[in-house]
Amino acid sequence: MAGSIREYRDAETDTVIGFAHEVAKGRTSRGQWFYCDDDAAKRYVWFHSVRDLVKRSIDDDRIDVVDLGPSGSDAFTELKEKYGFKSITDWPSACDYTSSGFIYEDDQNEVESMGDDMIRMIEQLMERQQAREASRKDDEEE
Repeated sequence: MAGSIREYRDAETDTVIGFAHEVAKGRTSRGQWFYCDDDAAKRYVWFHSVRDLVKRSIDDDRIDVVDLGPSGSDAFTELKEKYGFKSITDWPSACDYTSSGFIYEDDQNEVESMGDDMIRMIEQLMERQQAREASRKDDEEE
């Protein structure tokens, strides 16, 4: 799996109230946040999640930028800006997602091979498609 899921749970009931999906690629760490319901959204766990993501990114010499993803509303854009996150329309100019592959935590994928298997299958399908297109071109030229 690219990235990691961080669950946030209610201390009394142990039910999941929200989760963050975090991915690091190139020199950028990207965080996306999801609350499980409207009541959970009132607990401000998002702030804790963002603080932790930023701290881990600062501590990681490979990361220069934290991308919090699209806001979905002007109010949320304003909230992000209040805490120092600029709203950038041309995000590829600010976020480097291309200089390296995905950045994994140590041992993150040691027992997980499905993602790697899927990538290999996709690569094989792409190679097959390219070969078919080349074959069609050759047939048209004859």
